[in-house]
Amino acid sequence: MNFFDGYLGLVVNATPGLAVEASGGGYARQTVTFLPSGDGRQTFAQSSSYSFGLASDDWGLVTGLALFSTTGSDELPLVSWAIPPRTVSAGQTLSVSAPVLRLRPDGYFPEGATVGMADTGADVVATRAVSLRSGVLLPATATNGTASLSLSELNGALSQLMQGLPQSDPGDGVSLWCNANLLALSTKSS
Repeated sequence: MNFFDGYLGLVVNATPGLAVEASGGGYARQTVTFLPSGDGRQTFAQSSSYSFGLASDDWGLVTGLALFSTTGSDELPLVSWAIPPRTVSAGQTLSVSAPVLRLRPDGYFPEGATVGMADTGADVVATRAVSLRSGVLLPATATNGTASLSLSELNGALSQLMQGLPQSDPGDGVSLWCNANLLALSTKSS
């Protein structure tokens, strides 16, 4: 299974964690597939480069890249990372080399957490809650747009929680941890 199948977009005038997407005539997210290599902790984009077409309007100062699940204009990206800034004006194109990402082990990552590092040395930041499960990047929140979760969404959220917990007792007396696939409360060490 691929690490990620979705869309690559441009972040403008902001730090990657804020992920303000480019807009303007000629701009469109590009289809991207990230393939895993080795143990799944390093992934690489399938194409050698991505061209964001001819700008018919100014797009602004491009400061980062972001991964999106869909092309929906109201969708927040899953993760984003900084690239060297470049202003894209009407009549210009922007191409980027295929990114390579080095990722942390599977787990749950809240908004703002560092998920890994891009080949440029920039931190890959979760711009919304995400999970890495068996080497696959997924949104970690309900996808039906409501405040309630379906049984399958709840099961997925609990699985993500269990994967993100420590596997040994931290000994602080307040933390949850996973003990042989069972939820456990830490005991205070004396």
